Amino acid sequence: MTNRHWIAIGVGLVAMLLALLPPLWVRVTGDEVTLALRPVDPLSLFRGNYVDLRYDAEIPGPVDLDADDAVYAVLSDTRPARVLRVSEDRPDLGPDEFCLRGRAVGSRMEFPHLEQFFVTEERGRELERDLSDLVAVLRVTDSCRAVLVDLEPRVDR
Repeated sequence: MTNRHWIAIGVGLVAMLLALLPPLWVRVTGDEVTLALRPVDPLSLFRGNYVDLRYDAEIPGPVDLDADDAVYAVLSDTRPARVLRVSEDRPDLGPDEFCLRGRAVGSRMEFPHLEQFFVTEERGRELERDLSDLVAVLRVTDSCRAVLVDLEPRVDR
């Protein structure tokens, strides 16, 4: 192989590593937060065992936001977490608070980057039994970045 081939391979490997490192860093260094889910169907006719998630995250009180505004939601550390407040700017967090970037849709929060989760066929069948009683387990950093780690049965603290 020529030097051009090795350079092309090296550039491809570096690009893959750069794409994988940020979510891996969040997963390793982030704190665990759980969010309640609205019932979901774990099987998609066209995509297989992808779970389309909708979070049960209501914005407390009246807020003056335009429709579909990108906002930061400040969450409690309870299980499942509650939305304490929202802001258009990155918030200052208290000792037991976390934040997520999302979108305000009416009186609810949506988190588009956290709304799909792949499961195996066996796990999809398990989740079908517990559709109305699941929480999403996230890893969240202080910079409001998050990665969806797992789905598990809801157990209130």
